[in-house]
Amino acid sequence: MTARQALDDLIREREETYAAVSRLLGRNTAYIQQYIKRGTPARLDQSDIAQLALHFDVPAKLLGGKESPSTPRRSVITVPVIEAKGLEIARERSRIVDEAWLKRLCNRPAGLAILPIAGEAMQPTLQNGDEVIIQRLRSHDALQDGLYAVRGSSETFVRRIALDPTKNRISVLTDHPAYPSWNGVQRKAINVVGRVIWIGSQVS
Repeated sequence: MTARQALDDLIREREETYAAVSRLLGRNTAYIQQYIKRGTPARLDQSDIAQLALHFDVPAKLLGGKESPSTPRRSVITVPVIEAKGLEIARERSRIVDEAWLKRLCNRPAGLAILPIAGEAMQPTLQNGDEVIIQRLRSHDALQDGLYAVRGSSETFVRRIALDPTKNRISVLTDHPAYPSWNGVQRKAINVVGRVIWIGSQVS
C-alpha cells in the first residue's frame, strides 16, 4: 500500500474530508485532494507527515515518513471546533494543533476554539469557509475594539465589536454593508464567547 492510499483510507475511515485535513496542515483546501488524486506534490513534507501521524495516531512510516526513536514527538493540543451552520462540508469536532505554535498566539492555549466562518456578513475581512481561532473570555476579561465570536440564538458567528465607554454600551458590527449591525446595545445583552486571535483563509 502506498502512502497516498494509506492516507486516503484513513480519511475515509474517520469520515473526515480532504479539505479539513488540508486545513489541519495549514494548507489550502485542495492540497490533500491534489496529493492523493493527482500526485502533486510527489511527496509530503516530513513536518506534514508528522502532523498527520499525530492526528490519525498511526506510525509516520505508514504515510511515507521517517521515524527515529531519538527524535522527540511534538507536543500537541486538541482544540475543539465549534459547529458552524450553513457550511456545505462537514467539519471535525476537534483538531490536533502543535502546542508550540499555539503558544506563539496566546499564553492560555486551554481556552482556545476553532470557529469556521459561514456566510458573507464579515466580507471582505472573512470569507465563507475561512476559519478563526478564538480565545474564550473569562468572567473578568474586558472587551476591547476588535473581532469577537458572538453566540446567537442558534449559532456562533464572528462580528466586529466597538466600545462606547461613555454610555457603557457596545456596537456589534458586520463588515459587509448588506448585513445589519447592532448599534449601542447593552453589553449584558450580547453573549460574547471569545476574541479572535488568528484568521486562516481558505485560499493560500
